[in-house]
Amino acid sequence: RSAPQHKSTKYVELFLVVDNAESNSGIFIFLYLFLIISQYLKYKNIEVLQHRMKEIVNHVDKLYRSLNFRVALIGMEVWTNRNKIVVSPNAGITLDNFLTWRKNDLLWRQAHDNAQLITGVDFEGTTVGLATKLAMCTGDSGAVNQDHSVNPIGAASTMAHEMGHNLGMSHDEDVTGCSCAETRDKGGCVMAQSVGLVYPKIFSSCSRRDLQTFLNDVSPTCLLNTPDSDQLFGGPVCGNQFVESGEECDCGNLEECINPCCNATTCRLKEGAECAQGECCYNCKIRPVGEMCRRKKGDCDLPEYCTGTSAQCPEDAVLENGAPCGYGSGYCYNGQCPSLSQQCKTLWGTDAQVAPDICFKNNIHGDKHLHCRKTEDGYQACKNKDVKCGRLHCVRGKEFPITNNKYVLTLNGGQECKVAELAEKESGVTVDPGMVPTGTKCGIDMVCLEGQCQSLSVYGEKNCSAKCNNRGVCNNKRQCHCDPGWAPPYCDNKFTEIIPGNDSGVLIIGTLVAILPFVLLVILGILYYKWRQKKYPQKRTALPGSGLSNPLFQDSSNSKLFIRRDSPVRLIGRPQLIASTSNLQDPKSAYITIIPCEDIGNIDKVPSFNN
Repeated sequence: RSAPQHKSTKYVELFLVVDNAESNSGIFIFLYLFLIISQYLKYKNIEVLQHRMKEIVNHVDKLYRSLNFRVALIGMEVWTNRNKIVVSPNAGITLDNFLTWRKNDLLWRQAHDNAQLITGVDFEGTTVGLATKLAMCTGDSGAVNQDHSVNPIGAASTMAHEMGHNLGMSHDEDVTGCSCAETRDKGGCVMAQSVGLVYPKIFSSCSRRDLQTFLNDVSPTCLLNTPDSDQLFGGPVCGNQFVESGEECDCGNLEECINPCCNATTCRLKEGAECAQGECCYNCKIRPVGEMCRRKKGDCDLPEYCTGTSAQCPEDAVLENGAPCGYGSGYCYNGQCPSLSQQCKTLWGTDAQVAPDICFKNNIHGDKHLHCRKTEDGYQACKNKDVKCGRLHCVRGKEFPITNNKYVLTLNGGQECKVAELAEKESGVTVDPGMVPTGTKCGIDMVCLEGQCQSLSVYGEKNCSAKCNNRGVCNNKRQCHCDPGWAPPYCDNKFTEIIPGNDSGVLIIGTLVAILPFVLLVILGILYYKWRQKKYPQKRTALPGSGLSNPLFQDSSNSKLFIRRDSPVRLIGRPQLIASTSNLQDPKSAYITIIPCEDIGNIDKVPSFNN
């Protein structure tokens, strides 16, 4: 099983939407944050509105930095005429409508990790925000927020709270033993169920644990890519700790900057510095070729190495889905090695064990507690072959699971089968930790996928690594990640010098070395020819009236070679890195869309829950 993925910085790419109510009223995490601005009429001036929204997102980003997360705003859409969805005082209805619109419209136009609606509509009761839980990197990754305070930090605190639910965080009051380092009168913590007159600045101990559990168990891969600085909304800003166009570094403002390699005022490298940050930057110098910059974190991970030309470690690559792991107990899935045993321990504690097969057979009932899938039509019973891909049954461990809710089935003979469940209000979450994890082994060459025990062939061609000639393995893009010294695409060519790690692991330099003798011979030949021409000049006589005295009409046998500008000449260029294994999506430019909205069409509702 891979080690926790929470140590490296995560990015949330955020798209922000503001509705017509405040316009009438209304991530990096690499959060592509989409902000729907429901505020235009309230602020009248679009520039004033944009400035307020950037203040809100900047504060959310500041709060999440303590968790080694960054929140990056990559898009903003302002509904200036009428809203594209029904923005109801009922926050649940608004959330349903917003997430449906996101899946059917926004995601087709702009890639992002998370979308946030900011509205000036006054939600019913004391509610100022609502979100789906455990939904980051899914179709339901989003929330709705009421801009309830003159101070932008008020809306920022709400957004940070709701985004926390997307990342699997519970309310602090709902977790036994949760501790917050600040008292309520000093702001308390972000995930407190309600907020006072002073806004929170920190996360509680249980929020950090919840986040770690989410990153370990759900493995939200959208958070692992690094944002393209050209995508960031609002253009380059020196001091925001994002290295953007025209900047060599960005260590924050003068008060924040502690980087000895970067000038905080100019966002340029200090004299003599080659770099300022990155896994391949040490003492302001780029680390040498081939030095490991990212260790293998588990059975399903691959190591990466510095290229010698960049301060950044190449994009993280993992083994192909379906590769054996856990000493044969499982198969890799998205960099993890999921298993029944590990999930039981995660839910119920280290003493927990997988229940006997007789417990899993009860998944054929197809009710709320025992099933294989939940659909719009209700709970779907497992077929006999799929019972170990439905509800996860465990024994021993703690009295209650980390979800704080359980269902215990007692069989004839006293055998107990424990199932972790979510609270009723959380029944609409996208990922249910009480189900057998996707990718878990359910037989020889069989894995769980969508509540069914399916052949490994669902991942593609079996044993992709066979094409790597025993000198590498297939990565998550089904390309050879070659051993040091061997080059892709099939690890069958060896080069004099390599740079491991970027995609397949090599930068080809040996080609130049191979052709060097030939180049030297050509140069020597040309020099010898010129020496001969100088020592033994040949007389040339132009024929009268032929026009051959004009160099353009000289006899071709004695003419110099002239290359036309449009000639297909191929020059030997600098060695190029092999294509990256990065799963980073094609960059799209950041934008703001000011939309005079058309009439609202029919909206298909999706299930919601209050949190």
